[in-house]
Amino acid sequence: MLVAPVTPKPFESSPANETDAMTCSHTSIASSFATAQRGASLIELMIGMIISLLLVGGMVTLFVNNQQTYRYNEEMARVQENTRFATEFLQRNFRMTGHLGCGYMSTANGAGGILPASITNTPTIDFNQTTAISAIAGTGGTMTNLAGPGAAAGTDVISILYATGASARLTSSAAKNSTDMVINSNAMGFVQGDAAIVADCFRADVFHISNVPASGNNVSLEHKVAGNFNLTDTLANGYEYPAGSRVMRLQSRVFYVGRPTAFPTGAPPYWSLYIDGVEMVAGIADIAGAPAFRVRYGLPAAGAGAGAASRTVAQYVPFGTMTTADWANVIALQFEFVVTSPNDNTVAQPMTINFNGATTTAGDRRMYSTASTTVALRNRF
Repeated sequence: MLVAPVTPKPFESSPANETDAMTCSHTSIASSFATAQRGASLIELMIGMIISLLLVGGMVTLFVNNQQTYRYNEEMARVQENTRFATEFLQRNFRMTGHLGCGYMSTANGAGGILPASITNTPTIDFNQTTAISAIAGTGGTMTNLAGPGAAAGTDVISILYATGASARLTSSAAKNSTDMVINSNAMGFVQGDAAIVADCFRADVFHISNVPASGNNVSLEHKVAGNFNLTDTLANGYEYPAGSRVMRLQSRVFYVGRPTAFPTGAPPYWSLYIDGVEMVAGIADIAGAPAFRVRYGLPAAGAGAGAASRTVAQYVPFGTMTTADWANVIALQFEFVVTSPNDNTVAQPMTINFNGATTTAGDRRMYSTASTTVALRNRF
């Protein structure tokens, strides 16, 4: 009988072997636990700090660059806006100089301009000038009848006259010796004391309305001495204005450059452009203590007679060389000015400023922009 061989059983640990296995297992767990509890080395800590500093530095640099870019763009937008507004504002107003509805003021009455002999200097506006445009030199003092600060010394204070675009019309002719005229409607809201102008395409007269005009249609406008509104009861021209002649308000504007009305303590580094004492544009640059604002007056050639020659600019001259007779012949104005940003530290380096044929370097890091424009007095062409 054959006996099958006995297959050895797998090794079975003895109690001694079990003790050894437990010892090995405890040693492995302790070793793993010790490894997990080990702290970062100094080198690892320094590397982590360097990476953190790089990230923080990058974020700070990005923030500063974005802030500077925003500041630069904001200041540039302000400079561009002020430049554009000043240019448009000057052009729009000065183009109206001498407006009469038709014809132009420099030949009204055939005497070189509207002769304001039929009005006084009351109640508030002085029309005692014979041309539609004139100027005086600023003294730095307070302007008469204007609420704003004084004009900068040595700069031009320019006055212009023009009739507003809207008008009423005479329903019947106004006799040359009459003391009133009748207009088709008072839609313009004429009131007592208004300076008005009546004009056709040949003559014009200026007067103050001395009565209290009614509303509605067929309204009477008087021009009497009563109340010290006019010097005479009749119009100075002695001319009979036909039906259909236009009656308009006569507008007076005064332009000059002065210090801004609101600025922190200390000397402001820029000036403002004013109209009738109201600050319109801030940021006219200051160069050597004076505003960077220059005006030149366009005149025809000396001795130019009537016709195209009298309507062609032959030279642009400064205020200091203008004569009394020149004002009736001004047909254009040329403005040059520098606009600056309100805040310093806008650009990296002081900018170079080109103005009035000279080049200077700014004493700060504001943004500067030079602009120029030429305005034709279209009512004199």
